[in-house]
Amino acid sequence: MTKPLYITQYGELRREDNTLYFVGKTIEKTIPVKQVSEIHCTARVTLTSGAIDLLSIEGIPVHFYTKEGFYKGSFLPKSSGNGRIKIAQVQHYLDKEKRLYIATQIVKGMKNSMLKSLKGHDSRRIKDIEINADDLGELLGIEALLWEHYYKFFAKTVKMEFRRRTRRPPRDEVNSLISFGNSLLYGITLSSIVKARLDPDISFLHEPKEGRFSLSLDLSEPFKPLIVMSIVRKVVNKKIITQQHFRKQGGVYLNAEGRKKIYSSI
Repeated sequence: MTKPLYITQYGELRREDNTLYFVGKTIEKTIPVKQVSEIHCTARVTLTSGAIDLLSIEGIPVHFYTKEGFYKGSFLPKSSGNGRIKIAQVQHYLDKEKRLYIATQIVKGMKNSMLKSLKGHDSRRIKDIEINADDLGELLGIEALLWEHYYKFFAKTVKMEFRRRTRRPPRDEVNSLISFGNSLLYGITLSSIVKARLDPDISFLHEPKEGRFSLSLDLSEPFKPLIVMSIVRKVVNKKIITQQHFRKQGGVYLNAEGRKKIYSSI
């Protein structure tokens, strides 16, 4: 069974025969490629040409993040692709009715995940929101309303102050955790999209834009409440993460030890 690998210190990823070898400041370690589904680098990591060759052969994507925990970019192994899938994806994007249908299903999935995430708590306002829009603009408004109510309910379930969602920079510890979790989920979703041979640039709910894989934004939405928010609640309420795991520098960010705590909780 393969699983994600998280690299948390500076170093170099090399190829040693038919496996990977990481050389860091305090560690040198062999990485069996057959056990790795994807690699997430939250510190500066250099890939040698040999490592890139092996990663391409094995189909292992590598995602890079800034020291603040924001998604930076990815190495995506070359895929043979699937022309029929790409054509169908483009056709569904260009057809307004089909695009709206897919986008609506994404928001419905998000709402269901929110309700499951808040099970046992009063979430009637979310439950009462009807997801029935005539266009994408209206649907995005419904999505925003769902998140607005969700964050209010979520704040009551965590034992750390959280008033409202703030991004770039996150203004408090809970926002820092949410932002970091969302970045990791974005990378994981991108890996799945590539393996499914979909085009990550062609999205349905979010508008495609240069410089981002917008389909990852689409498909991560239904999983944020169940994965990211559940992990945030767990690490806060069980005191796996405390004030000592953050640094304040123009915002509030997880430090290296805090990021390691998150990896072990995934």
